[in-house]
Amino acid sequence: MAVKTRTTALAQKASQAREFISTHPGSTPQEVMAAVKIHSEASLYRLLLGLSGDSEICREGVFCVSQGGQNITIDDIEDFLENDGTPAGRPPLAERLLYIYHYLEQASRDGGIRFETLCKHYRELLEQYSPDLPKDASIKRSLQRDLSRLESFGIAIDRPSAGSRNKAYRLRQEYLPKVSLESAAALYVSTLLHRNTLLDDAVNSVRINMESGFFKGMPERAKLLKERLYILGDTLSHPEQFGQILGRLIRAVSESYRVKVEYVNNSGKTSSRLLEPLGLVSKRNVWYVIARQGNKAEIKTFRVDQIQRLTGHESDKFHYPQDFSLQAHIGSSWGVFCNDPVQRVRLRFSPEVASRVKKLRYHPSQAIVEESKDGSVVVQFEACGLIEMQSWIMQWGDRVEVLEPAPLRKRVLAQAQRIAELYSK
Repeated sequence: MAVKTRTTALAQKASQAREFISTHPGSTPQEVMAAVKIHSEASLYRLLLGLSGDSEICREGVFCVSQGGQNITIDDIEDFLENDGTPAGRPPLAERLLYIYHYLEQASRDGGIRFETLCKHYRELLEQYSPDLPKDASIKRSLQRDLSRLESFGIAIDRPSAGSRNKAYRLRQEYLPKVSLESAAALYVSTLLHRNTLLDDAVNSVRINMESGFFKGMPERAKLLKERLYILGDTLSHPEQFGQILGRLIRAVSESYRVKVEYVNNSGKTSSRLLEPLGLVSKRNVWYVIARQGNKAEIKTFRVDQIQRLTGHESDKFHYPQDFSLQAHIGSSWGVFCNDPVQRVRLRFSPEVASRVKKLRYHPSQAIVEESKDGSVVVQFEACGLIEMQSWIMQWGDRVEVLEPAPLRKRVLAQAQRIAELYSK
């Protein structure tokens, strides 16, 4: 009698499922389960297999039930029952979903993860349970179903649309890190450093989001920080003219395509150049693009705020040099220019500024090699780009003396004599 009752109950469930699906084509498994009061997908799918011969709800092996925007097939159901109906040798559903969510969450901060990469990780999880894997097509269908299950739990996933250049999957959520009020204030203050620079527009939108996020309950905090902090430094008179150029250069650097620019050199002469941008460097709020010009192997440095116009050639890709490292290229330079060999520089700083010099690091190679009884110190560097270094030395006036190299000492002397002559007239 118990078996008969159970069989009758299953027949009633099957009839109810058939009626709901035929009157609500395109429903999701979760909607069918709620309508028929079935508590597991495995039970629903076993009922559907029994109804697979009913042409009103299943035609040519495809059911009128949709999961993730795609109709469920008999093969899908059989794969599901194989993977979930017999847990031995297969990872449990909960573990699979947590595994997928982990990789989506990690990748979403960097723009997302391609399906092929996600499928590779998914396959690695399956291999941990059994070396006997289903076919690739079956694994991909299983992954798509698990993505749809995540969505059924209210986890929004952005999927690439047909024809879209972005092929990445990502979680649809805004990331707001959990930080203390002191850290939030420090982060907010760091955005103020970029006012009236090339990053002004981009950072301003970040600043507004921080005001509505970190300081949502205390809007006066952001107002007070802006009023009571004043940041000095070199800025641009019209940063909006160059902000978009910097944004286009960032994209060209990341995607390795050529750009055509109209560039004004220090003499005011304008020229047209085709550049292969290899990297970007910022020094005291001034941005430089490190690039090759045309087909030349020589790598040069250009100031971004001296680029008057820029046209991106997205389809004109170039091969990024595998032996090039931006850090290594800039590492020994005093600033951003590498137009002379690395050489030893020794400077003697007077007692008036010695303590300040010892507290600050001006170059990675900096070393204190001598401390005199009068309080003066000798600092040694291994650097190139000495033209930029000369300008820095002149800022110290008579509180620094160039000991070596001799050519740099002569150039500083000649500049000091020209200054003295100018003021003695």
